[in-house]
Amino acid sequence: MKKFKLLFTAVFLLPLFSLAQDIHFSQLTETPLLLNAAQAGMSHNFLAIINYKDQWQHVSNTPYRTFNVAADMAFMKKSNGNHLGVGLNVFSDKAGDGGMGTTTGQLQLSGVLSMNDNNLISAGLSGGFGQRSLNYDKLQWDNQFVGGAYDATASSLEPATFSNHTYTDFGAGIAWFYGKGHATLSSNDAMTINAGLSIQHINKPAYSFYGNNDIRLPMKIVAHGNADIGIKNHNLILEPGYIVMLQGGHHEINAGVLCKYVMQDASHYTGRKKPAAFVLGAYYRFGDAVNLETAYEFSEYRIGFSYDINLSDLNVASKSRGGFEISLHFMTPNPFGKGATSKLFD
Repeated sequence: MKKFKLLFTAVFLLPLFSLAQDIHFSQLTETPLLLNAAQAGMSHNFLAIINYKDQWQHVSNTPYRTFNVAADMAFMKKSNGNHLGVGLNVFSDKAGDGGMGTTTGQLQLSGVLSMNDNNLISAGLSGGFGQRSLNYDKLQWDNQFVGGAYDATASSLEPATFSNHTYTDFGAGIAWFYGKGHATLSSNDAMTINAGLSIQHINKPAYSFYGNNDIRLPMKIVAHGNADIGIKNHNLILEPGYIVMLQGGHHEINAGVLCKYVMQDASHYTGRKKPAAFVLGAYYRFGDAVNLETAYEFSEYRIGFSYDINLSDLNVASKSRGGFEISLHFMTPNPFGKGATSKLFD
């Protein structure tokens, strides 16, 4: 147990010692497949999540909108807890007046090993396709401003090789899950920890609208961790979490904590009463924004809302208003009181 405490401390202090061009969501636990293929089917039978993010309405005439849909499941489960996981993640992102868009679809496959009743380790691979698109006709270029006025008939002097394009994309990752159940039915002292590391865009796909193969999407390294820590003999559960993303000279660090108040426990024998909880907390995206988050959980369902308050230099234009995000997920088995891995798939 001492070794796992040291590992827990290490993975949660990682953001303090870490110095993205990809999309990101503010609700850290609600895009597991987008972060790491090793999380597919890792500690649950089935999980489906829908995400929507809307931002920069006060900066651009056309808000930036991002959708993400994901589902994963465990299969080929053995009595010792070993199993495989498979997942599908699709996202669509559109930005700005020109409608610059990225759409991707990826499959994830993971292999999960049970080390003992409390620990799982997993390795996963992801692969799929992406498409970049842009409405070139809606763009305005400096060379089209003649005498201080915009002239749509003036040549932009941009290369004529512009085109939307499709690319392949691959990634890999590892993850660890620790679960400790309640000492008693009413003590509320269960604990779960999840941490992982992934490398995305391993093949560095070509990313230029002008067909320049020298311009490629840099590899991205993602480190993530989160936990559910029950406060013994209280209805409160603390949920700290972090994400660190490094990509092509860019970095993003996001860390914070949510507090979950269990409003109603499940009936342990009849199953008639379903568990319910209210969640409230915040994350800080270093140098960029504070993200306020709330959620309501009922049995296998969770609906979450969050809002980014912009703190960067862009707040002169954004007036500190970033954007809102909503998520909806369904998980089996019921995540309340999830503990020892030997019981995860009962």
